Amino acid sequence: MRPDPMRAVRLVGAALALIATGPAAAADLTNRDVAEALKRHVCFSRVWWGDPYARLGQTVHLDVRMDGRTAYAWSEDMRAVPRTPKWADSYVVVARAAGPVVTQRSGYNIDLLRGEPAFERDRRRVYGGRSERVRLELPTACEPRFDPDTPQKAEMRQTLMGSLTNAVRTWGRRPAGGLVRMTVANFNIDYPEAFALRQDTGEVLRVSLLSNDPASYAGGAGRQYAVTPAPRGPTALQLRRLILKYGRTEVIRVR
Repeated sequence: MRPDPMRAVRLVGAALALIATGPAAAADLTNRDVAEALKRHVCFSRVWWGDPYARLGQTVHLDVRMDGRTAYAWSEDMRAVPRTPKWADSYVVVARAAGPVVTQRSGYNIDLLRGEPAFERDRRRVYGGRSERVRLELPTACEPRFDPDTPQKAEMRQTLMGSLTNAVRTWGRRPAGGLVRMTVANFNIDYPEAFALRQDTGEVLRVSLLSNDPASYAGGAGRQYAVTPAPRGPTALQLRRLILKYGRTEVIRVR
């Protein structure tokens, strides 16, 4: 590193900014950040969304274009989709203060969708500038592994419980006595969704942990996550089993 006589001044300024604004902003992404975020996202998708198509245990390839704290990735061998010879996955990865997170994934049947606006837009985001080829070793198995509690996770849990309370108050069935027992599944701070089971109605609820502000952990300026009921069927039954296995029960009060 070259000597810099202004380094001490900048360090003092950075320290004052940290005191004034809280945690430091996320650094620019690296290829390693993107690879780790995608591995975690693949395992989330396998466990919670029941995605059976990722080529677990294999080496796959990504083309990645960096744009500061955002990365755009494109892969044509991440998944083996039946009766679809050519399949592509598009990803957007955003840097957050506590680590990168996948904020968007789109999948495309290349033979059917080439030329469609969304396909071409996502592909252009990667190949419209300088991109790099990245090798990614996918894990052989995906069992949920939950990170320890952190200030960010505690803030997210508080917002999650507030969002569930608001959902019951505004569109859910009013509980007798104003109390609802919710079993809330554990989660990681880079999960796109969390899940809860309302015990008095048996509803499985999906809670989006992403917002219009991709850098926010707590639902953006409104500090609310979107809550939707999962349609009844095999997916809801599988989510129910996972929630009961990895969740803890909370009591919320609805006024």
